[in-house]
Amino acid sequence: MSDYLAVGGVSAVLKSMLSTALSDGGPSSVLISPPGITIKAPDTITTGPDEPPQLNLFMYYASINPALRNLGLPSSNSGGAPSSNPPLAINLHYLVTAYGGNAFDPEILLAFAMQVFHSTPVVPRNVIQDALTELSTGSPSNEQKLVAASNLASQIEQIKITPEALTTEEIYRLWTAFQTNYRPTTSYQVSVVVIQDSKTYKSNLPVRSRSVLALPLISPVIESVSPSMAAIGQILSINGSNFLGDSAVLTTVSFDGGAAVSAATVQGDLVRVAVPPTLQAGTHTVRVLRGTTFPSSTRVHPGFSSNPVPFQLIPTIPPALTPPFQAKQGQPFALSVSPDVGNLQQVVVYVGDQALPVPAAPLTGASLSGTITVEIPSTLAAGTHPLRVEVDGAQSRIALDGISGSPTFGQWLPQVQVGP
Repeated sequence: MSDYLAVGGVSAVLKSMLSTALSDGGPSSVLISPPGITIKAPDTITTGPDEPPQLNLFMYYASINPALRNLGLPSSNSGGAPSSNPPLAINLHYLVTAYGGNAFDPEILLAFAMQVFHSTPVVPRNVIQDALTELSTGSPSNEQKLVAASNLASQIEQIKITPEALTTEEIYRLWTAFQTNYRPTTSYQVSVVVIQDSKTYKSNLPVRSRSVLALPLISPVIESVSPSMAAIGQILSINGSNFLGDSAVLTTVSFDGGAAVSAATVQGDLVRVAVPPTLQAGTHTVRVLRGTTFPSSTRVHPGFSSNPVPFQLIPTIPPALTPPFQAKQGQPFALSVSPDVGNLQQVVVYVGDQALPVPAAPLTGASLSGTITVEIPSTLAAGTHPLRVEVDGAQSRIALDGISGSPTFGQWLPQVQVGP
């Protein structure tokens, strides 16, 4: 693999290839003035009637190599610790521009450069190393010393030079951006430069033995959930098929894709599970999970997962110490509710047929609260009314008192008594 200095190394290699070809019988013996090879931005080159013959290489764009962009694992794990050094594979895009004040100079030089690159589509490693070594001879600058130390010649991928066809519009836009006089130009793509960090990271231990287990693809299927509206701690009956695997203890239940919950009863077509107290009121989904163990281990591994089926977790109102609940017109009314309500949940208290939305809790306060407070309107009629609470669309139950002789016989419970 290379480091980031390899990008500069590619420019040095291309320049060295052209310089070597010039000295080996190139157009230097034909032109009046010996041509030069530069690596500059086009707007920094002096042009005019007396401009010397010159070839210029300019890397105007770097793109991600699509074939190698996903090579390697992510560079860090979920905890942020380094887990690998994934390579960065890039393609370099060059403009080759020819200059000259005499007739035919630009044409001769541009055709010469194209012939050199055409005859060397894959750059040999010794050519790359010779070009980098040449940078460190004489009185090199600090930049030349850095690029000369690049390990471009030892990277796994070879350096390939490919002609790149630019449309007239693309060439026009490039030279308009340069804000300088246009000269004959062609374009090449150089690929692929693989840049990889050399930081240390923690590696997993090698696999000492392998255990393979073949299982038939028979996933559990949920057909129905009963009841469709359940409270915290209530038993949820899940009906379907293929729930039982090698062992009943390997069948678990997941709510909203969370951690697995042990089931109270597991049969081939029925699973019973208590609704966990960690859920909030509202609509949730339930899945049946079937794990598996490999012959060489007792550790449970994920196996099959059923389709998700929704159900409603309804809130409950704990009984009043002295029924009914007491409230006053124009005064706040505090009510306990289970499970705790989140500060982002929408809550509505129903007193009879009057809906009283609960104001949103401040985000800076507690994220959960077992008490909700709503103001009783002064216009609400005094008397005894049925009491309900709705959290995220799930309403608490009210029950008809069917006990003969009860003072609330034939009335809906729980109730709140509103007084002046």
